[in-house]
Amino acid sequence: MDTHTPPSSLAQKPKSLKLLFQSSYLLGLAATSLLATGVYGIVNCLSTIPAILLIDRLGRRPLLMAGAAGTFISLVIVGAIIGAYGSSLADNKVDGWVAVAFIYIYDVNFSYSFAPIGWVLPSEIFNLTIRSKAISITTSTTWMCNFIIGLVTPDMLAKITWGTYIFFAAFCLIAFAFTYFFVPETCAQTLEDMDLVFGDTAAHEEKERLRQIEVQLCGVRVNGNDLEKGPSEAVFNNDEEV
Repeated sequence: MDTHTPPSSLAQKPKSLKLLFQSSYLLGLAATSLLATGVYGIVNCLSTIPAILLIDRLGRRPLLMAGAAGTFISLVIVGAIIGAYGSSLADNKVDGWVAVAFIYIYDVNFSYSFAPIGWVLPSEIFNLTIRSKAISITTSTTWMCNFIIGLVTPDMLAKITWGTYIFFAAFCLIAFAFTYFFVPETCAQTLEDMDLVFGDTAAHEEKERLRQIEVQLCGVRVNGNDLEKGPSEAVFNNDEEV
């Protein structure tokens, strides 16, 4: 898992819905594809709206942790239902619909958290000197993970059935822990502050050292507290301490 969780497992949930419908005979085959792709896609799109409204109010971390918790719970419930009923799910339509509902709940939780923030966070944590390379690496990693999960998930659903949901639920739990312990809050932070946000003071100290050298080359003795003053706030003389 990279800095931002790729929207990979999300791409397989319409297939999961289709398998649920077919195994439980909840709907006819003609309606299966429509509900598994169309309705799911609409829910996915609408669920990104809370992220647009709240990402700069609540911050990144609360949304990521809430999304990780919601997706974890949803997948565990779906896996438990399929594991408990197995092939007899067709005779328990209520439980089948509950499983379908929690697939949609998974979609909602993913769509306001890791889906959009997974693209926002990498774009704001790298400084300008490495941003282009870093973004290209994170983007290619995302789509590589997307390809791998899209490749293996159908076989996982066919062979380990309900274990597939538990498998991805475990990664949601890891994502929660990773966010809690390692992802700092970047809301309202500038690019220049990112090193300090991540606890790296080397770049900040180097910048301060260069500013002192620049001022000293102009023949000015520097007091560190006044380095932020602009030319309009102070007049410097060669022997004057600011």
